[in-house]
Amino acid sequence: MKNLLTMLFCTVCVCLGTFGSLPAADAGQQESTTEKALVESNVKRGEKTKVEGLVVSRQGDVVTLRPANADDVRVEITDYTKVATRRGLFRKKTVSISDLLPGLWIKVKGVGDSPGHVLAESISLTGEDLRTARAIQAGLVPMDGKVQANQRATQENAQSIKASQQQIRSNEQQIEASQQQIQSNEHQIKETTQRISELADYDLKYATSINFAAGSADLSPDAKSELLRIVNDASSLKGYVLQVKGYTDSSGTVAVNQALSMRRAQSVIAYLQQSGNVPLTHLLIPGAMGESHPTSSNETASGRAENRRVEIKVLVSRGVAGQ
Repeated sequence: MKNLLTMLFCTVCVCLGTFGSLPAADAGQQESTTEKALVESNVKRGEKTKVEGLVVSRQGDVVTLRPANADDVRVEITDYTKVATRRGLFRKKTVSISDLLPGLWIKVKGVGDSPGHVLAESISLTGEDLRTARAIQAGLVPMDGKVQANQRATQENAQSIKASQQQIRSNEQQIEASQQQIQSNEHQIKETTQRISELADYDLKYATSINFAAGSADLSPDAKSELLRIVNDASSLKGYVLQVKGYTDSSGTVAVNQALSMRRAQSVIAYLQQSGNVPLTHLLIPGAMGESHPTSSNETASGRAENRRVEIKVLVSRGVAGQ
C-alpha cells in the first residue's frame, strides 16, 4: 500500500511538471517573438512588447534606445510610466526620468504605437548601471564645456586673424601705392633735374633768402611769408624751377652742420609743396651746403645770424622758355 501511494505521488508530480512547463515555454517563445518584432520595427499598434538597450539620447519625454542588435527605438514616457531601479527580487526604488542619461542600460515594457515607437508602461534599470551612467555624464559635461569654450576661442581667433589679414592687405596696398607715388615723383624730379642740367644757359629771375634760429630748422612767420611771396612771383613764369640751398654758421662740428643745412633746405621744400602748392617738377633736389660760402663773418653774432640761412632762386631755362 505504501509503495502504491509513492508511485501515485511521483506520477502526479511528473504530470504537473510537464503541463506547467508548456505555458512557460510558450510564454518565452512569445516574448522572444515579440521582442524580435519590435527590433525589426514591425511591432503592431497596441501589441505588448519588451525591449532593452542603451540610452542614446533623451528629448523631453522621448528616449532614443539602441538595442544590442537592432535599429534605434523611440520610447515615449507617459504620466503612467513607472521608472524604477531593481533592488533584489521584490524591492524597487522609483527614479526620475531625468536619470535616463545617455549611456544607461534600461529594460522597457510597453505597447507598440507605431513602427519603432513604443509607449512605455515601465522602465527598469539597475543601480550599478545608473551610477556608471552618472559617472560618464559627470566626465562629459565639463568636457563639453571645455570643448565649447575652445570652439568659441577658436572662432574668435579666426575672426581676429581674418581682420588682421585684411588690415595687412590694406596696409600692403597703401605701401604699394606710396611706393609707386614715390617712384613717380623721383622720376619726375630726375627728369627735371636732368633737363635743367642739360640746358647750360638759364636766367635768374628772382632770388631771396630766409634765416633760422641757432640749431633750428623751423620756419619763422616772416620766412613763410617770404616763401609765399616768391612762389606767387614765380607762378607767372613759364618753365620755372626753384633752387634751394641750406647753410649754417660755423658753430658745431662739420657733420652736425651738414645735417642741419639739409634739414633747413628740406623744411623749405616741404613748405613750398604743402602751402605754396609748388609741383615737384618745379623743384630741384635740395642742396646741403653746411657752413661753406658764408655771407658774413662768423666771428660776430650778427654775422652768424646771417649765415644761418636758406637761399631760394627762381630759374628759367632759356631753352624751356623759348619752346
